[in-house]
Amino acid sequence: MDVKAQIKILLALQGLDAEIIAINKSLKALPERLNEMHRDVAALEELLAKEQEALDQEDRWKREKEEEHQFLEAQIVKIRKQMQESTAHRETLALQRQLDTSRKQAADMEDEILQTMQAVDARRAQVEARQGDLVELKERFSVEEEEIRGEMDRLQAELGRLKTRREEGSVGLETSVKRRYDQIASRRHPSVVEAVDGHCTGCNMAILPQLYNTLYYANSMEFCPICQRMIYLKSAVFCDEEGSSGAPKADDTETSSGEEGADQKASG
Repeated sequence: MDVKAQIKILLALQGLDAEIIAINKSLKALPERLNEMHRDVAALEELLAKEQEALDQEDRWKREKEEEHQFLEAQIVKIRKQMQESTAHRETLALQRQLDTSRKQAADMEDEILQTMQAVDARRAQVEARQGDLVELKERFSVEEEEIRGEMDRLQAELGRLKTRREEGSVGLETSVKRRYDQIASRRHPSVVEAVDGHCTGCNMAILPQLYNTLYYANSMEFCPICQRMIYLKSAVFCDEEGSSGAPKADDTETSSGEEGADQKASG
């Protein structure tokens, strides 16, 4: 198989490889999207657990204060009964001071309990809202996970088809050429590039005029001396399809030389 035909096959393979690379990127990104959603769910569950723990602590503290308040109320009732039964003035004064202190403690505790109840209600509403958010997130995650896994299955199937096409499309390539192409493709893409205006379009570096002239004939596989990519001249490789050859013709050169000689004789 001539060089032109092999370059055309390589360009077709390169197109398939571009699709394969794109699919592999998607197949790598989709699981990461699933992991990201798992992390979002885990983070919300952790936040909910902390808020639930705080709610439980505040609720326990409220119950403890309510029990203390009930104990104070019982003490107040007891002191009042003792005052009614007391006959000694000094004892009655002492009981009155004790009653005042207990009443103040009970009033202060009632304020604390009221504030705690408000905080507990606010915290409970927050926890319930967070639970709703978690349920909604899990439902959305379930739907997206199903879609992502379906997309991954589709991409895997498409990847298999592309690899089959690549294997079939490489038939006819010389073993050494395919090996070299695969080596280059493993490091950089694209691996087969045009030479345009004396430059390699892979690395944008200028190539030697001698190499550029060699590309006009497309008789051998050539490589950019800078980036090592396979390099070709489009007008030379696809000359049959374009209807003209990119290589300079010998008779054109001879005609041009003859015309220059005639002009020189005329001027002489």
